[in-house]
Amino acid sequence: MRVLEAADKNFPAGLKKITPKVKKLYSKGNFTKNLFIKSLTVVGARKMTQYGQRVIDNLLPPLVDSGITIISGFMYGVDQAAHKKALELGGKTIAVLGWGIDWSVGASDIKLYREIEEKGLILSEFENDLKPQLWMFPRRNRIMAGLSRAVLVIEAAQNSGSLITAGFALKFRKKLLAVPGPVTSAVSQGTNGLIKSGKAVMITSASDILNVMNWHESVKKKKSQPVNDSKDIIIKLLADQSLTVDEIALSVGQPVDKVSVKLSLLQLKGWVEEKEGKYYSKMDLT
Repeated sequence: MRVLEAADKNFPAGLKKITPKVKKLYSKGNFTKNLFIKSLTVVGARKMTQYGQRVIDNLLPPLVDSGITIISGFMYGVDQAAHKKALELGGKTIAVLGWGIDWSVGASDIKLYREIEEKGLILSEFENDLKPQLWMFPRRNRIMAGLSRAVLVIEAAQNSGSLITAGFALKFRKKLLAVPGPVTSAVSQGTNGLIKSGKAVMITSASDILNVMNWHESVKKKKSQPVNDSKDIIIKLLADQSLTVDEIALSVGQPVDKVSVKLSLLQLKGWVEEKEGKYYSKMDLT
């Protein structure tokens, strides 16, 4: 564990200007000042929907490829999904905790915690094994907003804690970005409200984020797309909506058994996933 005080030359510059002041940080993992140069805080609903997961699956790969550090708060839902995706892509991620640096996380979180500690960075304003308390999370949120160049909100209800982080972003004059969601979804009311009020820039692709932040997109080659056959038609069908195998078969005019085989192949390639009987595209066709 490493302790950084505000007077330390390596103390994150973004935290020196925020209030309430951050006097000390405790860290585990790989601390370098370069982590914060191109960084994005990603926050959102703890009750993340499949739509939220698809947004993360689509937005993060180009950002990670472009060397952007993903910062979040290690809570279940959008936070952990963002950490996991960044690690899966071989990128950099920072977890900012709302409890003492040495407090033991639950059994279901320990694998992710250790992976972030090994490959990324864990930060807390709180020492020892101080257990999480409600008042700690707004203090954590201000750190997440202060560390990054911008805050991206993916799914947030009207009274979501993510809106506290959004408020800090505005207070600290950071870019506030939000992904719109279905008007029928309770966990999109907060994000849609941020966009409607003009407080947040609407984001519908990774390119939007890169352009707003004036960050250069990676020149890495994108994943090869499916060949232009019936599997390609299935991918395009699923790009805008989730469908059952019967609905897909009806749309492409093929027997269910043949479509099932093609879906299995697409799943093996990582281009499609199935949840609760419906299929989703994981490909970025933009």
